[in-house]
Amino acid sequence: MTALARRSLLAGTMGSLLVGTARAQAKTHRIMMISWRGWEDACQGFADYFTERQIPVELIIRDAAQSAATVRQHVAEAKATKPDLVYLWGTTTALTALGPYDAVDPKVHLADEVPAVFNIVTEPVWNKIVPSLEQPGRRATGTLYITGVDQQLATLAAYRPFRSMGVTYSPIEGNSLAVMQLLHQQATKLGFQLIDRPVPLGDDGKPLASALPGKVREIAEAGAQWLYIAPDTFLNGNKIPLTETAMAVGLPSFTSTEPYILQAHALFGLVSRYYAVGQFTGFKAEQILNGADPASIPVEPLARFSLIVNVHTANRLKFYPPLSLLRYAETV
Repeated sequence: MTALARRSLLAGTMGSLLVGTARAQAKTHRIMMISWRGWEDACQGFADYFTERQIPVELIIRDAAQSAATVRQHVAEAKATKPDLVYLWGTTTALTALGPYDAVDPKVHLADEVPAVFNIVTEPVWNKIVPSLEQPGRRATGTLYITGVDQQLATLAAYRPFRSMGVTYSPIEGNSLAVMQLLHQQATKLGFQLIDRPVPLGDDGKPLASALPGKVREIAEAGAQWLYIAPDTFLNGNKIPLTETAMAVGLPSFTSTEPYILQAHALFGLVSRYYAVGQFTGFKAEQILNGADPASIPVEPLARFSLIVNVHTANRLKFYPPLSLLRYAETV
């Protein structure tokens, strides 16, 4: 994809793009891409997968702009126009488009008309997007981008052992609710204190961004040794004040998603690179376009995750990783 095409996609919410056209004799597949918060690295990786392999596809770009109602409009368009495949970015997008596997409404959800692939989805089994990672059992499959909470906590302890950890989050996001349930289970199992501080909602039913710094300070005052940053669209939209407040109160932060480290001031993370996740999702999509049944294509993570340390944050906090960790961690 050219820089000009990339800028045009970023500038608008709808469009169509032909990629991978070097093999003009092959069929051009039509893929509708429905994103939740615009064109991100996972979308770019997905598009580049086809370009690099010279697989001709027409990408029909649709951005829901964080509106479930708009996702439903795009789903209605897909049901009417029947592209060869629908790409779904994000948990809310996937759940809104596909519906819970045990409560699909063929009038509003993608049922059997069009196959789908999803990525940047948190806990797809917990969220009832698929009943099983090994056997999705419906005309949709995808990729995982977050490692298990148990592995995250083990990685965190390798940086510095802890007895208490705080977390703030949007209480209306399925991503966060799924992770919070798993964190509470791990806190009971491992015996650490989990300081749970959801962000309050405003009169419009949305989390109050103005309350976020106060919640971080509450977590620090309660004695947390780490701030855990959950995969949460609200937090992502406020990642600068979130991580700046954590630094200001001397609270190191850990995350399972890369934007908080690369675009803000989180200290440390065990992450999948969004771009690589997009490329892996492109591989899943190619299988479906070649005739494979998505119901039997496993939902899988990348083979390798990245450990990333934000050196600027470590210097500010005077909270440095052990040399054993630096042997295989990336620094930014």
